[in-house]
Amino acid sequence: MKITQIVVHRLSVPLPRPVRTARHDHAHADTVVVEMRTDAGLVGSGYCFAFGAHRARALAALVDDLVPLYEGRDPRAARAHFTAAWRAINFLGHAGVAPMALSALDTACWDLAARAAGLPLVRHLGGDRTRVPAYASAGLWIDYSMDELLAEAEQFLGQGHRAMKMRIGRARPAEDVERVRRVREAVGPDVGLLVDVNQGWDEATAIRVGRELEAFGLSWLEEPLPYEDLEGCARVAAALTTPVATGESDYGSLAMKRHLEARAADVLMPDLQRMGGVTGFLDAAALCQAWHQPVSSHLFTETSCHLLAAAPNGLILEHMPWWDALFTEPLSVADGHVLVPERPGIGLELSAPALARFKA
Repeated sequence: MKITQIVVHRLSVPLPRPVRTARHDHAHADTVVVEMRTDAGLVGSGYCFAFGAHRARALAALVDDLVPLYEGRDPRAARAHFTAAWRAINFLGHAGVAPMALSALDTACWDLAARAAGLPLVRHLGGDRTRVPAYASAGLWIDYSMDELLAEAEQFLGQGHRAMKMRIGRARPAEDVERVRRVREAVGPDVGLLVDVNQGWDEATAIRVGRELEAFGLSWLEEPLPYEDLEGCARVAAALTTPVATGESDYGSLAMKRHLEARAADVLMPDLQRMGGVTGFLDAAALCQAWHQPVSSHLFTETSCHLLAAAPNGLILEHMPWWDALFTEPLSVADGHVLVPERPGIGLELSAPALARFKA
């Protein structure tokens, strides 16, 4: 089997609502989609994204640059192709846009490899879970009114979620504490409640406010500090009983090694595109398993559900439906879990009308 054609699509995918956090204010996910075709008629897909059309153009240019490393090759040798591409981007470096671009190709290649085997990606990777615990992540934003927060929390429960994440990091931390208190009261003690600071605090604030939030039984406190401050994050994690989660903003599986060595967090959450795709994510999860540390995921729900289902230390999946419209059907949520598709590959098919509608 050979990869005969790789089609690169540049898209501007509108978000259901502008995203505002302690660091972000965006209305579109500027996305680069890869369709990888073989002489056997199989098609695999992967995507990467940025916030900003110019940045997405840079991603697309790098994807195009890496395409010759995959064309004419057997997709079943995905790890070998990743190794060659990782070597090829060495001069640019293994952080930033280069591994992000590689991730779209690597993910499409693994999708193809599993399709060629006639297996869902999770089973192709040796896993057997058919569902993974998940949390709703597409809401409870920092700029919501209290009424909007409470209404959306109820909506998530109605959609079958049993865990959800809200964003904090407002100018007055006392407001964060009050908002978390109100949401916890609304959803009750048995629903998982996670909070994400989006790197918006300093160490003293993280410890002080983190201790105030411990009364609400949070599942975790996410990215309390700038992601590169591993020592500070480790001190925050040691000071709190609430688990600290981080890692989504760092690059490559060796970044997880740095976090592990620093004891920077209780849960690491490798991001598929910053790991360089499926290969890098698998390496990151294996490193964390060796340190007896659980992993979660960041975005890319369609592929990440397979990877967490295959990882013995996979904890909980971020359910983010921003890219649902790119596929002919969305993932299903039932009783707090995402159901891992049983069809070959990632089990989802790109929608041709959506690729045309969102073309940038």
